[in-house]
Amino acid sequence: MQQFREIETCIECSALKQIQVPEVFYYAQKAVLHPTAPLFNQETQSLRPRCVRAFKRIFILCDNDRDGGLSDAELNDFQVKCFNAPLQPAEILDVKEVVQEKMPEGVNEDGLTLTGFLFLHALFIEKGRLETTWTVLRKFGYDNDLKLREDQLPISFKRAPDQSVELTNEAVEFLKGLFFSFDVDNDGALQPAELDNLFSTAPECPWSVEGPFKDAAEKNVLGGLTLAGFLSEWSLMTLLDPTSSLANLIYLGYTGDPAAAFHITRKRRQDRKRKQSQRNVYQCYVFGPKNAGKSALLSSFIGRAFVDQYNPTTTEQFAANVVEVPGGIKKTLVLREIPENNIDVLLSKDSLAPCDIAVFVYDSSDENSWKRAKELLVRVATHGENSGFEIPCLIISAKDDLEPYPSAIQDSTRVSQDMGIETPIPLSMKLRDFNYVFRRIVSAAQQPHLSIPETEAGKNRKQYRRLVNHSLMFISVGAAAAVVGVAAYRFIRQERTPRLEDLWRSQWEQLLQLLL
Repeated sequence: MQQFREIETCIECSALKQIQVPEVFYYAQKAVLHPTAPLFNQETQSLRPRCVRAFKRIFILCDNDRDGGLSDAELNDFQVKCFNAPLQPAEILDVKEVVQEKMPEGVNEDGLTLTGFLFLHALFIEKGRLETTWTVLRKFGYDNDLKLREDQLPISFKRAPDQSVELTNEAVEFLKGLFFSFDVDNDGALQPAELDNLFSTAPECPWSVEGPFKDAAEKNVLGGLTLAGFLSEWSLMTLLDPTSSLANLIYLGYTGDPAAAFHITRKRRQDRKRKQSQRNVYQCYVFGPKNAGKSALLSSFIGRAFVDQYNPTTTEQFAANVVEVPGGIKKTLVLREIPENNIDVLLSKDSLAPCDIAVFVYDSSDENSWKRAKELLVRVATHGENSGFEIPCLIISAKDDLEPYPSAIQDSTRVSQDMGIETPIPLSMKLRDFNYVFRRIVSAAQQPHLSIPETEAGKNRKQYRRLVNHSLMFISVGAAAAVVGVAAYRFIRQERTPRLEDLWRSQWEQLLQLLL
């Protein structure tokens, strides 16, 4: 066990002679219910980072006066919450003396410090009292992975495929307060150390691990995350993984009603009928062939320098930033780069439902690039017509600094006119000539009933439905006219009959008078 520290227990037993059989089951149960590995590193004899983060959050939650120390009253409240039994004054004094003897900085005039609190739980683990440590963690909602359990996340983000989740103003104001609190040097950005400190009560910084959130927002020249970048990262995380967003809000100390921190948007189909969208976050899918300039578009959106060397993208990439539209209104735009080899997988039943707008990027100097972009546009438009999730589309003519192929303008203009969308937007990421493209993307997304491409098949179906509707209308009008005619005939007939009877009666009366 000295050589292999990951082994927690070694016990000799005999089923034949009934030697220490109950102990085997006791230690097996203990290893499952109160495992050591998530909490303690046997090789370094120290608490694991995720365990330290969990206990730091617990310490802050228990430090009611925020003075950096747990007073006697706060320690007693902690004991009652976790173990349903108060501590006697003598017991509290004994705890402090043990901590102060081994670690002087673990106790100060305010009480037990965070250092002392962590030392105390490390001591419990070293002494084999793992059940004590796990009782505390589970009382504060942690599972065996030292993440909040599902029952601690009370909101259900159930929604339709074309609905999204956004942060409310209340949540945004809370995050702004956090940003300025942890911006220690007041430079308007969170440096990597400051960002790590901000997330020090979460299992990890969700934007540092590999995934869609890493390096997805704008940073300054020193690598610091600006306020716009900070809020954009939160908008992106809420859009893609609202449950993770909720959990991280709780880790960071949000104590308000979780339901007041999130808002589920209206269905996009309803937005299209009402001819306007009230969303604050728009997701744009970026399609295009290889080497068209998709990645350069994302990089320019978050302020990165242009790179001449081509590196093919094999996985989806994200970029999020704040865009100011006419009227001074600020919206968050999320660009989602779709690699060409992912198109077949993406075009499944509801895959386009989360998309607010799509752009199709092509190399204006390469005719084959344009042809491939046109094919992708037709495929996406066809999928939208078949699934009912039609989306506005824009075409981007990239690499405008290069000489276009001979018929580039004529070809692109004809296709855009045939499909009923805007002509391609020329831009050059290399020359940083963006032609207000990001503002134009948001403006198009705000009008979900416009810029929707129509394929030939779609036009034919629409014309067929129109003819059917007209035919049904004529049939309905004819049937209504026939009903009215029959009713009128019956009415006239009913009106005429009494008049004839009166006429005959009058004539007979006159004849009788003459005879008499």
